[in-house]
Amino acid sequence: MSDIRCTKCGEPWDIDTLHEMGDWVGETLTFAQARERFYREGCRAFRTVHNVEIDTTRASAEAVLVDLLGDDVDGVAAMLEDFEWIEAERHAFQAGEL
Repeated sequence: MSDIRCTKCGEPWDIDTLHEMGDWVGETLTFAQARERFYREGCRAFRTVHNVEIDTTRASAEAVLVDLLGDDVDGVAAMLEDFEWIEAERHAFQAGEL
């Protein structure tokens, strides 16, 4: 399954965990409510703490994609996967591996 990332620290979360957020926090939430809370609060929406090592590049990319695509969570996840592939290729190229 595809991941979405915390817009605060870059931690990856499986999209399906949004269906389970209500169980994690003891509330009844629709998928749309969980998605909005996750994009607003990040990891803390699940009552967890953010990563100590913050991945600002991925967190920023996720935030921009959320702004662009809104509630298209699958689109956000797919574009983030493309972004990560491009970043890996860029690093390989800079290292002379390509």
